Amino acid sequence: MKITIIGGGVSGLSAGIYAQLAGFESSIYEKEPVLGGQCTGWDRMGYHIDGCIHWLTGTKDGSGINTIWKETGVLGNTEIIQLESFGTYEFDGTSITLWRDLDRLRDELIRLSPEDTGVIENMVRDIRIMQKMVIPVSMPLDMMPLREKLAMLWVLMGTGGIMTRNSKTSCAEYAKRFRHPAIRKIIEKRVPPDFSVLAFLFGMGNFTGGNGAIPRGGSRGMIERMEKRYRDLGGTVYTNMAAEEIQVEGTRARAVRFADGSAAEADYVVASCDTNITFSNLLKGRFRDKRFELRYNNPRDYPTLSTFHTAFGVSADLKEYPSSLVFEIDPLKVGHTVFTSLGVRNYAYEPDFAPPGNTVITTAYNQTGEDYHFWKKLYSSDRKAYRREKKAIAEAILDRIQRRFPELSGKIRVLDEATPVTYNRYTGAWRGSWMSFMMTPKAKIMMHSGRIRGLKNCFLTGQWLQPPGGLPTAAIYGKFTIQRICRLEGRPILFPSAQPT
Repeated sequence: MKITIIGGGVSGLSAGIYAQLAGFESSIYEKEPVLGGQCTGWDRMGYHIDGCIHWLTGTKDGSGINTIWKETGVLGNTEIIQLESFGTYEFDGTSITLWRDLDRLRDELIRLSPEDTGVIENMVRDIRIMQKMVIPVSMPLDMMPLREKLAMLWVLMGTGGIMTRNSKTSCAEYAKRFRHPAIRKIIEKRVPPDFSVLAFLFGMGNFTGGNGAIPRGGSRGMIERMEKRYRDLGGTVYTNMAAEEIQVEGTRARAVRFADGSAAEADYVVASCDTNITFSNLLKGRFRDKRFELRYNNPRDYPTLSTFHTAFGVSADLKEYPSSLVFEIDPLKVGHTVFTSLGVRNYAYEPDFAPPGNTVITTAYNQTGEDYHFWKKLYSSDRKAYRREKKAIAEAILDRIQRRFPELSGKIRVLDEATPVTYNRYTGAWRGSWMSFMMTPKAKIMMHSGRIRGLKNCFLTGQWLQPPGGLPTAAIYGKFTIQRICRLEGRPILFPSAQPT
Protein backbone atom coordinates (compact mmCIF):
# COMPACT_ATOMS: atom_id res chain seq x y z
CA MET A 1 0.00 0.00 0.00
CA LYS A 2 1.79 3.13 -1.27
CA ILE A 3 1.32 6.65 0.08
CA THR A 4 2.81 9.50 -1.94
CA ILE A 5 3.38 12.67 0.10
CA ILE A 6 3.79 16.01 -1.69
CA GLY A 7 5.92 18.37 0.38
CA GLY A 8 8.65 17.71 2.92
CA GLY A 9 7.81 20.26 5.58
CA VAL A 10 6.78 19.42 9.14
CA SER A 11 3.36 18.07 8.15
CA GLY A 12 4.80 15.98 5.31
CA LEU A 13 7.49 14.49 7.54
CA SER A 14 4.96 13.85 10.29
CA ALA A 15 2.64 12.10 7.84
CA GLY A 16 5.55 10.06 6.51
CA ILE A 17 6.70 8.99 9.97
CA TYR A 18 3.22 7.87 11.02
CA ALA A 19 2.67 6.18 7.66
CA GLN A 20 5.78 4.08 8.29
CA LEU A 21 4.69 3.35 11.86
CA ALA A 22 1.33 2.17 10.49
CA GLY A 23 3.02 -0.25 8.10
CA PHE A 24 2.51 1.66 4.85
CA GLU A 25 5.12 2.22 2.16
CA SER A 26 5.56 5.97 1.85
CA SER A 27 7.64 8.44 -0.13
CA ILE A 28 8.07 12.18 0.34
CA TYR A 29 8.59 14.39 -2.71
CA GLU A 30 10.01 17.86 -2.03
CA LYS A 31 10.54 20.56 -4.66
CA GLU A 32 13.54 22.11 -2.90
CA PRO A 33 17.03 20.58 -2.39
CA VAL A 34 16.37 20.22 1.35
CA LEU A 35 13.36 19.33 3.49
CA GLY A 36 11.66 21.67 5.93
CA GLY A 37 9.39 24.02 4.01
CA GLN A 38 8.72 27.01 6.26
CA CYS A 39 10.70 25.40 9.09
CA THR A 40 14.10 26.24 7.72
CA GLY A 41 17.45 27.89 8.23
CA TRP A 42 20.27 28.87 5.88
CA ASP A 43 23.93 29.90 5.96
CA ARG A 44 25.44 33.23 4.94
CA MET A 45 29.04 34.48 5.33
CA GLY A 46 29.90 31.95 8.03
CA TYR A 47 26.69 32.58 10.02
CA HIS A 48 23.56 30.45 10.33
CA ILE A 49 20.19 32.21 10.00
CA ASP A 50 17.16 30.58 11.62
CA GLY A 51 14.10 31.37 9.55
CA CYS A 52 11.36 29.92 11.72
CA ILE A 53 11.41 28.92 15.39
CA HIS A 54 11.25 31.67 18.00
CA TRP A 55 9.61 29.28 20.46
CA LEU A 56 8.04 25.84 20.04
CA THR A 57 4.80 24.76 21.70
CA GLY A 58 5.12 21.31 23.23
CA THR A 59 8.53 21.34 24.88
CA LYS A 60 7.12 20.45 28.30
CA ASP A 61 7.18 16.76 29.24
CA GLY A 62 3.69 15.35 29.63
CA SER A 63 1.96 17.78 27.29
CA GLY A 64 0.09 16.23 24.39
CA ILE A 65 2.09 17.76 21.58
CA ASN A 66 5.29 16.83 23.42
CA THR A 67 4.40 13.20 22.73
CA ILE A 68 4.19 13.88 19.00
CA TRP A 69 7.50 15.75 19.02
CA LYS A 70 9.13 12.75 20.66
CA GLU A 71 7.47 10.28 18.30
CA THR A 72 8.67 12.23 15.29
CA GLY A 73 12.23 12.62 16.61
CA VAL A 74 12.11 16.36 17.27
CA LEU A 75 12.57 16.01 21.03
CA GLY A 76 13.89 13.28 23.27
CA ASN A 77 17.62 13.68 23.75
CA THR A 78 17.59 17.24 22.45
CA GLU A 79 18.59 20.06 24.80
CA ILE A 80 15.77 22.52 25.48
CA ILE A 81 16.61 26.22 25.75
CA GLN A 82 14.19 27.93 28.14
CA LEU A 83 14.56 31.70 27.84
CA GLU A 84 13.81 33.85 30.87
CA SER A 85 11.59 36.26 29.00
CA PHE A 86 9.32 36.59 25.99
CA GLY A 87 11.03 39.89 25.23
CA THR A 88 11.77 43.37 26.51
CA TYR A 89 9.80 46.38 25.26
CA GLU A 90 10.88 50.02 25.39
CA PHE A 91 8.03 52.46 24.90
CA ASP A 92 7.46 56.02 26.12
CA GLY A 93 10.71 55.97 28.08
CA THR A 94 9.66 52.81 29.94
CA SER A 95 11.26 49.36 29.73
CA ILE A 96 9.02 46.34 30.40
CA THR A 97 10.04 42.69 30.24
CA LEU A 98 7.53 39.89 29.71
CA TRP A 99 9.09 37.47 32.20
CA ARG A 100 8.47 33.75 32.10
CA ASP A 101 7.95 33.97 35.86
CA LEU A 102 4.35 35.23 36.03
CA ASP A 103 4.64 36.44 39.62
CA ARG A 104 7.63 38.54 38.66
CA LEU A 105 5.79 39.89 35.62
CA ARG A 106 2.71 40.76 37.68
CA ASP A 107 4.72 42.51 40.39
CA GLU A 108 6.72 44.59 37.91
CA LEU A 109 3.64 45.66 35.98
CA ILE A 110 1.83 46.67 39.18
CA ARG A 111 4.86 48.66 40.39
CA LEU A 112 4.89 50.43 37.03
CA SER A 113 1.15 51.12 36.96
CA PRO A 114 -0.65 50.67 40.31
CA GLU A 115 -3.85 52.07 38.81
CA ASP A 116 -3.94 49.04 36.49
CA THR A 117 -3.68 46.50 39.34
CA GLY A 118 -7.09 44.95 38.76
CA VAL A 119 -6.63 44.56 35.00
CA ILE A 120 -3.12 43.18 35.48
CA GLU A 121 -4.37 40.62 38.02
CA ASN A 122 -7.10 39.55 35.60
CA MET A 123 -4.64 39.18 32.74
CA VAL A 124 -2.22 37.11 34.82
CA ARG A 125 -5.12 34.93 36.02
CA ASP A 126 -6.19 34.28 32.44
CA ILE A 127 -2.63 33.47 31.38
CA ARG A 128 -2.37 30.93 34.22
CA ILE A 129 -5.59 29.31 33.08
CA MET A 130 -4.37 29.22 29.47
CA GLN A 131 -1.34 27.26 30.67
CA LYS A 132 -3.79 24.37 31.08
CA MET A 133 -5.08 24.60 27.51
CA VAL A 134 -5.29 21.13 25.99
CA ILE A 135 -4.66 20.43 22.31
CA PRO A 136 -6.19 17.10 21.18
CA VAL A 137 -3.41 15.01 19.65
CA SER A 138 -4.38 11.36 20.12
CA MET A 139 -6.73 11.34 17.10
CA PRO A 140 -9.14 13.65 15.24
CA LEU A 141 -12.15 14.73 17.30
CA ASP A 142 -14.60 13.05 14.92
CA MET A 143 -12.79 9.72 15.38
CA MET A 144 -12.45 10.00 19.15
CA PRO A 145 -14.44 7.59 21.37
CA LEU A 146 -17.16 9.31 23.38
CA ARG A 147 -15.46 8.65 26.72
CA GLU A 148 -12.19 10.21 25.60
CA LYS A 149 -14.01 13.11 24.00
CA LEU A 150 -15.92 13.84 27.19
CA ALA A 151 -12.74 13.66 29.27
CA MET A 152 -11.03 16.13 26.97
CA LEU A 153 -14.02 18.48 27.00
CA TRP A 154 -14.02 18.37 30.80
CA VAL A 155 -10.42 19.61 30.83
CA LEU A 156 -11.20 22.25 28.21
CA MET A 157 -14.04 23.61 30.34
CA GLY A 158 -11.40 25.25 32.51
CA THR A 159 -10.39 27.52 29.63
CA GLY A 160 -13.85 27.88 28.15
CA GLY A 161 -14.67 31.02 30.08
CA ILE A 162 -11.61 32.81 28.76
CA MET A 163 -12.37 31.69 25.23
CA THR A 164 -15.93 32.95 25.49
CA ARG A 165 -14.99 36.28 27.08
CA ASN A 166 -12.17 37.10 24.71
CA SER A 167 -12.77 35.36 21.38
CA LYS A 168 -14.42 38.48 19.93
CA THR A 169 -11.96 40.93 21.50
CA SER A 170 -9.10 42.33 19.43
CA CYS A 171 -5.70 43.10 20.92
CA ALA A 172 -6.38 46.80 20.36
CA GLU A 173 -9.64 46.61 22.32
CA TYR A 174 -8.01 44.56 25.07
CA ALA A 175 -5.15 47.06 25.33
CA LYS A 176 -7.60 49.87 26.08
CA ARG A 177 -8.36 48.22 29.42
CA PHE A 178 -4.95 49.40 30.65
CA ARG A 179 -4.25 53.01 31.56
CA HIS A 180 -0.47 52.92 31.18
CA PRO A 181 0.50 53.71 27.55
CA ALA A 182 3.55 51.42 27.54
CA ILE A 183 1.50 48.40 28.66
CA ARG A 184 -1.05 49.19 25.96
CA LYS A 185 1.66 49.24 23.32
CA ILE A 186 3.08 45.90 24.44
CA ILE A 187 -0.30 44.21 23.95
CA GLU A 188 -0.59 45.74 20.48
CA LYS A 189 2.99 44.96 19.44
CA ARG A 190 3.22 41.40 20.73
CA VAL A 191 0.35 40.42 18.40
CA PRO A 192 -1.07 42.63 15.61
CA PRO A 193 -3.73 44.96 17.09
CA ASP A 194 -6.63 43.71 14.96
CA PHE A 195 -6.03 40.06 15.86
CA SER A 196 -7.89 38.23 18.61
CA VAL A 197 -6.35 38.71 22.04
CA LEU A 198 -6.59 34.93 22.48
CA ALA A 199 -3.43 34.69 20.40
CA PHE A 200 -1.61 36.82 22.98
CA LEU A 201 -3.04 34.94 25.98
CA PHE A 202 -2.38 31.51 24.45
CA GLY A 203 1.21 32.39 23.57
CA MET A 204 1.88 33.78 27.03
CA GLY A 205 0.23 30.74 28.61
CA ASN A 206 2.48 28.34 26.72
CA PHE A 207 5.65 30.29 27.40
CA THR A 208 5.09 30.98 31.10
CA GLY A 209 3.91 27.41 31.63
CA GLY A 210 7.23 26.04 30.38
CA ASN A 211 5.67 24.64 27.23
CA GLY A 212 7.13 27.13 24.76
CA ALA A 213 10.90 26.76 24.68
CA ILE A 214 13.46 26.26 21.90
CA PRO A 215 15.06 22.96 20.85
CA ARG A 216 18.83 23.27 20.49
CA GLY A 217 19.80 23.71 16.85
CA GLY A 218 16.66 25.61 15.95
CA SER A 219 14.63 24.98 12.83
CA ARG A 220 17.20 23.19 10.72
CA GLY A 221 18.21 20.91 13.56
CA MET A 222 14.55 20.05 14.13
CA ILE A 223 14.02 19.09 10.48
CA GLU A 224 17.24 17.07 10.34
CA ARG A 225 16.05 14.99 13.30
CA MET A 226 12.62 14.45 11.73
CA GLU A 227 14.20 13.40 8.44
CA LYS A 228 16.50 10.95 10.22
CA ARG A 229 13.54 9.48 12.09
CA TYR A 230 11.63 9.05 8.82
CA ARG A 231 14.54 7.42 6.99
CA ASP A 232 15.29 5.16 9.96
CA LEU A 233 11.70 3.87 9.69
CA GLY A 234 12.25 2.99 6.03
CA GLY A 235 10.76 6.07 4.40
CA THR A 236 12.06 7.38 1.07
CA VAL A 237 12.83 11.02 0.31
CA TYR A 238 13.09 12.61 -3.13
CA THR A 239 14.30 16.23 -3.33
CA ASN A 240 14.28 18.63 -6.30
CA MET A 241 10.99 17.05 -7.32
CA ALA A 242 8.37 19.73 -7.97
CA ALA A 243 4.87 18.27 -8.27
CA GLU A 244 2.86 19.64 -11.20
CA GLU A 245 -0.34 17.63 -11.18
CA ILE A 246 -2.30 15.09 -9.20
CA GLN A 247 -3.60 12.81 -11.94
CA VAL A 248 -7.21 11.85 -11.34
CA GLU A 249 -9.39 9.15 -12.84
CA GLY A 250 -13.01 9.39 -11.78
CA THR A 251 -13.03 9.69 -8.01
CA ARG A 252 -9.49 8.50 -7.41
CA ALA A 253 -6.04 10.06 -7.54
CA ARG A 254 -3.87 7.65 -9.52
CA ALA A 255 -0.47 9.34 -9.60
CA VAL A 256 1.49 12.52 -9.08
CA ARG A 257 3.26 13.99 -12.12
CA PHE A 258 6.44 16.00 -11.59
CA ALA A 259 8.18 18.82 -13.45
CA ASP A 260 10.83 16.47 -14.86
CA GLY A 261 8.12 14.42 -16.60
CA SER A 262 8.22 11.48 -14.20
CA ALA A 263 5.24 10.23 -12.23
CA ALA A 264 4.69 8.37 -8.96
CA GLU A 265 1.71 6.06 -8.73
CA ALA A 266 -0.04 5.89 -5.40
CA ASP A 267 -2.81 4.17 -3.51
CA TYR A 268 -3.15 7.38 -1.49
CA VAL A 269 -1.92 10.90 -2.17
CA VAL A 270 -1.27 13.28 0.73
CA ALA A 271 -0.82 16.93 -0.24
CA SER A 272 1.17 18.53 2.57
CA CYS A 273 1.94 21.61 0.51
CA ASP A 274 0.06 24.91 0.55
CA THR A 275 -3.67 24.28 0.08
CA ASN A 276 -3.99 26.93 -2.62
CA ILE A 277 -1.23 25.17 -4.58
CA THR A 278 -3.14 21.91 -4.22
CA PHE A 279 -6.49 23.25 -5.40
CA SER A 280 -5.28 25.71 -8.05
CA ASN A 281 -2.22 23.98 -9.51
CA LEU A 282 -2.13 20.29 -8.67
CA LEU A 283 -5.87 19.71 -9.11
CA LYS A 284 -6.17 22.34 -11.89
CA GLY A 285 -8.96 24.29 -10.22
CA ARG A 286 -11.18 21.27 -9.69
CA PHE A 287 -12.55 20.03 -6.36
CA ARG A 288 -12.68 23.49 -4.80
CA ASP A 289 -13.56 23.71 -1.12
CA LYS A 290 -16.04 26.39 0.02
CA ARG A 291 -14.44 26.73 3.44
CA PHE A 292 -11.10 27.65 1.97
CA GLU A 293 -12.64 29.84 -0.73
CA LEU A 294 -14.43 31.82 1.99
CA ARG A 295 -11.12 32.51 3.70
CA TYR A 296 -9.03 33.23 0.62
CA ASN A 297 -11.64 35.71 -0.61
CA ASN A 298 -12.10 37.53 2.71
CA PRO A 299 -8.65 38.75 3.81
CA ARG A 300 -10.16 41.31 6.18
CA ASP A 301 -11.63 38.67 8.50
CA TYR A 302 -9.11 35.95 7.58
CA PRO A 303 -5.79 37.74 7.06
CA THR A 304 -2.50 36.01 6.44
CA LEU A 305 0.88 37.38 7.40
CA SER A 306 4.27 37.11 5.82
CA THR A 307 7.42 38.90 6.89
CA PHE A 308 10.30 41.07 5.78
CA HIS A 309 13.15 39.23 7.46
CA THR A 310 16.64 40.66 7.84
CA ALA A 311 19.67 38.95 9.37
CA PHE A 312 22.84 40.59 10.63
CA GLY A 313 26.22 39.33 11.76
CA VAL A 314 27.63 41.09 14.82
CA SER A 315 31.34 41.05 15.65
CA ALA A 316 30.59 40.84 19.36
CA ASP A 317 29.30 38.37 21.93
CA LEU A 318 25.79 39.56 22.85
CA LYS A 319 25.01 37.09 25.63
CA GLU A 320 24.48 39.97 28.07
CA TYR A 321 21.91 41.62 25.79
CA PRO A 322 18.17 40.77 25.81
CA SER A 323 17.16 37.75 23.72
CA SER A 324 14.43 39.89 22.20
CA LEU A 325 14.11 43.67 22.32
CA VAL A 326 11.45 45.93 20.80
CA PHE A 327 12.10 49.67 20.77
CA GLU A 328 10.71 52.80 19.17
CA ILE A 329 12.30 54.17 15.98
CA ASP A 330 11.86 56.89 13.42
CA PRO A 331 9.11 55.78 11.00
CA LEU A 332 10.22 53.16 8.48
CA LYS A 333 8.21 52.08 5.45
CA VAL A 334 8.40 48.38 4.55
CA GLY A 335 6.25 47.46 1.57
CA HIS A 336 3.07 49.50 2.03
CA THR A 337 3.26 49.59 5.84
CA VAL A 338 4.93 52.22 8.02
CA PHE A 339 6.46 50.99 11.29
CA THR A 340 7.43 53.03 14.34
CA SER A 341 9.11 50.27 16.33
CA LEU A 342 11.70 47.60 15.67
CA GLY A 343 12.12 44.15 17.20
CA VAL A 344 15.58 42.58 17.35
CA ARG A 345 16.09 38.86 17.99
CA ASN A 346 19.41 37.94 19.59
CA TYR A 347 20.70 34.40 18.96
CA ALA A 348 23.50 34.49 21.51
CA TYR A 349 21.84 31.42 23.07
CA GLU A 350 22.90 29.50 19.91
CA PRO A 351 26.70 30.03 19.82
CA ASP A 352 27.09 27.58 16.91
CA PHE A 353 25.11 29.95 14.69
CA ALA A 354 28.08 32.34 14.46
CA PRO A 355 31.89 32.27 14.46
CA PRO A 356 33.47 32.40 17.94
CA GLY A 357 32.96 35.78 19.59
CA ASN A 358 30.24 36.74 17.10
CA THR A 359 26.43 36.69 17.19
CA VAL A 360 23.52 36.52 14.76
CA ILE A 361 20.65 38.97 15.21
CA THR A 362 17.49 39.17 13.11
CA THR A 363 14.53 41.48 12.60
CA ALA A 364 11.12 40.64 11.17
CA TYR A 365 8.37 43.01 10.07
CA ASN A 366 4.88 41.59 9.53
CA GLN A 367 3.68 41.98 5.95
CA THR A 368 0.02 41.85 4.91
CA GLY A 369 -1.52 40.81 1.61
CA GLU A 370 -1.21 44.40 0.40
CA ASP A 371 2.49 44.34 1.22
CA TYR A 372 2.87 41.04 -0.62
CA HIS A 373 1.37 42.57 -3.76
CA PHE A 374 3.85 45.47 -3.47
CA TRP A 375 6.80 43.09 -3.40
CA LYS A 376 5.36 40.78 -6.05
CA LYS A 377 4.79 43.65 -8.49
CA LEU A 378 8.29 45.00 -7.91
CA TYR A 379 9.88 41.56 -8.28
CA SER A 380 7.99 40.84 -11.51
CA SER A 381 8.48 44.23 -13.15
CA ASP A 382 11.99 45.30 -12.15
CA ARG A 383 14.29 42.79 -10.47
CA LYS A 384 17.06 45.35 -9.93
CA ALA A 385 14.66 47.78 -8.24
CA TYR A 386 13.42 44.89 -6.07
CA ARG A 387 16.96 44.16 -4.90
CA ARG A 388 17.68 47.86 -4.29
CA GLU A 389 14.54 48.21 -2.17
CA LYS A 390 15.43 45.17 -0.07
CA LYS A 391 18.93 46.42 0.57
CA ALA A 392 17.79 49.99 1.30
CA ILE A 393 15.38 48.74 3.97
CA ALA A 394 18.06 46.48 5.47
CA GLU A 395 20.47 49.42 5.67
CA ALA A 396 17.75 51.59 7.26
CA ILE A 397 17.16 48.89 9.86
CA LEU A 398 20.90 48.62 10.48
CA ASP A 399 21.07 52.38 11.02
CA ARG A 400 18.30 52.24 13.62
CA ILE A 401 19.93 49.32 15.45
CA GLN A 402 23.24 51.17 15.65
CA ARG A 403 21.51 54.29 16.95
CA ARG A 404 19.98 52.20 19.74
CA PHE A 405 23.29 50.40 20.40
CA PRO A 406 26.03 52.92 19.55
CA GLU A 407 28.62 50.65 21.14
CA LEU A 408 28.01 48.21 18.26
CA SER A 409 28.47 50.76 15.48
CA GLY A 410 30.81 49.42 12.81
CA LYS A 411 30.50 45.88 14.18
CA ILE A 412 27.27 44.89 12.40
CA ARG A 413 26.86 43.82 8.78
CA VAL A 414 23.84 42.76 6.77
CA LEU A 415 23.82 39.03 6.01
CA ASP A 416 20.57 38.57 4.13
CA GLU A 417 17.08 39.91 3.44
CA ALA A 418 13.92 37.92 2.67
CA THR A 419 10.59 39.36 1.50
CA PRO A 420 7.14 37.77 1.26
CA VAL A 421 8.05 36.93 -2.35
CA THR A 422 11.11 35.03 -1.12
CA TYR A 423 8.95 32.79 1.08
CA ASN A 424 6.39 32.32 -1.69
CA ARG A 425 9.07 31.35 -4.22
CA TYR A 426 10.76 28.81 -1.99
CA THR A 427 7.77 27.25 -0.25
CA GLY A 428 4.74 28.07 -2.41
CA ALA A 429 3.04 29.53 0.68
CA TRP A 430 -0.01 31.68 -0.05
CA ARG A 431 1.32 35.26 -0.23
CA GLY A 432 4.43 34.07 1.57
CA SER A 433 2.47 33.38 4.74
CA TRP A 434 4.39 31.82 7.62
CA MET A 435 1.24 30.53 9.31
CA SER A 436 -2.34 29.91 8.25
CA PHE A 437 -5.30 32.31 8.43
CA MET A 438 -4.82 34.42 11.53
CA MET A 439 -7.26 34.77 14.43
CA THR A 440 -9.49 37.85 14.30
CA PRO A 441 -12.66 38.59 16.30
CA LYS A 442 -14.79 37.86 13.21
CA ALA A 443 -13.02 34.68 12.12
CA LYS A 444 -14.89 31.38 12.36
CA ILE A 445 -13.13 28.33 13.77
CA MET A 446 -12.18 25.69 11.20
CA MET A 447 -11.04 22.14 11.91
CA HIS A 448 -10.88 20.60 8.44
CA SER A 449 -10.75 16.83 7.99
CA GLY A 450 -8.44 17.10 4.99
CA ARG A 451 -10.87 15.13 2.86
CA ILE A 452 -11.33 16.50 -0.66
CA ARG A 453 -14.93 16.25 -1.81
CA GLY A 454 -15.09 14.09 -4.92
CA LEU A 455 -11.83 12.21 -4.28
CA LYS A 456 -11.70 9.04 -2.22
CA ASN A 457 -7.97 8.67 -1.74
CA CYS A 458 -6.51 12.17 -1.79
CA PHE A 459 -6.01 14.16 1.42
CA LEU A 460 -4.90 17.60 2.42
CA THR A 461 -2.72 17.92 5.48
CA GLY A 462 -0.84 20.63 7.33
CA GLN A 463 -1.30 23.86 9.24
CA TRP A 464 -3.94 25.30 6.88
CA LEU A 465 -6.51 22.77 8.09
CA GLN A 466 -6.81 24.40 11.52
CA PRO A 467 -6.03 28.12 11.59
CA PRO A 468 -4.01 29.86 12.82
CA GLY A 469 -1.72 26.91 12.18
CA GLY A 470 1.90 26.75 13.26
CA LEU A 471 4.38 23.92 13.69
CA PRO A 472 2.33 21.93 16.26
CA THR A 473 -0.76 22.01 14.04
CA ALA A 474 1.31 20.86 11.07
CA ALA A 475 2.69 17.88 13.00
CA ILE A 476 -0.68 16.96 14.52
CA TYR A 477 -2.48 16.99 11.21
CA GLY A 478 0.23 14.89 9.57
CA LYS A 479 -0.60 12.23 12.15
CA PHE A 480 -4.38 12.74 11.83
CA THR A 481 -4.23 12.26 8.05
CA ILE A 482 -2.55 8.87 8.39
CA GLN A 483 -5.08 7.85 11.04
CA ARG A 484 -7.89 8.61 8.58
CA ILE A 485 -6.19 6.43 5.99
CA CYS A 486 -5.74 3.69 8.60
CA ARG A 487 -9.47 3.83 9.35
CA LEU A 488 -10.29 3.45 5.63
CA GLU A 489 -7.93 0.49 5.39
CA GLY A 490 -9.14 -1.18 8.57
CA ARG A 491 -5.83 -0.74 10.36
CA PRO A 492 -5.29 0.32 14.00
CA ILE A 493 -5.28 4.10 14.38
CA LEU A 494 -3.11 4.21 17.50
CA PHE A 495 0.65 3.74 17.58
CA PRO A 496 1.45 2.43 21.08
CA SER A 497 5.17 1.91 20.42
CA ALA A 498 5.70 5.06 18.42
CA GLN A 499 8.47 6.72 20.43
CA PRO A 500 12.02 5.85 19.34
CA THR A 501 14.12 3.97 21.87
